[in-house]
Amino acid sequence: MEGITVALDLMGGDFGPRVSVPAIKQALTFYSDLNVLAFGKEDLVLDFFRKEKLVGNSRVELINAVDVVEGNENPKFALRHKRQSSMWMAIEAVSTKKAMAAVSAGNTGAMVAIANHLLGNIPGIHRSALVKVLPTLNKKGTVFLDLGANLHCDQNVLFQFAVMGSILASDYLNIENPRIAVLNVGREAIKGTEAIQGASALLNQCNTLNYIGFVEGNDIFGNVADVIVTDGFSGNVALKTAEGLYRVIEQRLSGYTLLHKLLKPIKYLHKKRITDMQPDGYNGSSLLGLNGVVVKSHGAADCNALVRAIAQARSEYLNRVPEHIADCLIKLKGA
Repeated sequence: MEGITVALDLMGGDFGPRVSVPAIKQALTFYSDLNVLAFGKEDLVLDFFRKEKLVGNSRVELINAVDVVEGNENPKFALRHKRQSSMWMAIEAVSTKKAMAAVSAGNTGAMVAIANHLLGNIPGIHRSALVKVLPTLNKKGTVFLDLGANLHCDQNVLFQFAVMGSILASDYLNIENPRIAVLNVGREAIKGTEAIQGASALLNQCNTLNYIGFVEGNDIFGNVADVIVTDGFSGNVALKTAEGLYRVIEQRLSGYTLLHKLLKPIKYLHKKRITDMQPDGYNGSSLLGLNGVVVKSHGAADCNALVRAIAQARSEYLNRVPEHIADCLIKLKGA
C-alpha cells in the first residue's frame, strides 16, 4: 500500500466493530493518502465490512485476529498470552514497519505493556506517557501528561515527562519556550509528595526548560501553563473529572422547561461556546516516548471520535513526533 498506513484494533473499546468499521470508511473519505490495516475477528467484523461496502476496497486490508484483549484483562496476562489478539497484532504492525502508526480503544494497561514490549522506549526515556492536548482559554491548548500509563512515577520519570511535553508543545503546537508546570495540591513550594518535590527541584536546575512551578487542578484549562506534568493516577482522575463535568453542563443546557424556551437563544449561544471543549473533539491520547506512534482512543468513543484518533495517529507520523523527541534529547545531552 502506498501512502500512510494506520493499523487499527477493531475489537477494542465499548462498541468494537460497530464503531471501528464505520470509522474506517469515514477516515478514508477524509484522508486520500490513508490506508488501514484492520485487525479483528473476521467472523465478527465481516458483516460490518459488507454493510460499509469496504470488502474489496484496495485501501483496507482485513487481517484475522483469533483473540481479543478484554477490558478487564490483567496487562501482564495480556503480554504473555494475547499475542494473537487484535491489539497485539496492530501494534506489532508498527514494530515490523507494515504500518506507520497504531490505534486502539482497548484496555489501556494492556496497550501500554504491549507497546513498550514491542516498540521499546526512545533512548533516555524510562517510561512512556499517555499525553493529550487539552483545550484552554487561549485556544492554543495545554500538553497534559501522564493520563494513565504510569500510576506511580518517581522524580526522574516526571522530569522526563516534562522534557517530552516541552518538545511536543514546541514542535507540534509551535509554542515558543513553553511554560512547564507540575500538578500539585497547591502552588506553595512546600507542598506535594516526595516525587513531586524532587521533580520540581530537577526542573529548577535545568536551564534549558522554562519551568514555572506548581499548578492546581483548577489551572489545567486556564492558560496558566503550556505543559502540565503529573503521574498517571492523578492525570487520569483529573481528565475523567473534566469529562464528567462537561457532560453535566451539556445535559443541563439540553434540557429545558417552558421558561427555558424563552431563553433558548441564550442557551444556544452558551452551548455553542462550550462545543470546543467537548471531550470527543479531543479523543486520542498518544503514548509518548515510544519508538513509534501509538494512539489510545477513549473506550466509549463513537465513530466521529475514533476518526479523530486515527487522524491524530496520521498527523503524528507526518510530523515525525517520536523522531523529533529523540533528536531533541540528543541535543539536550550535548548542551
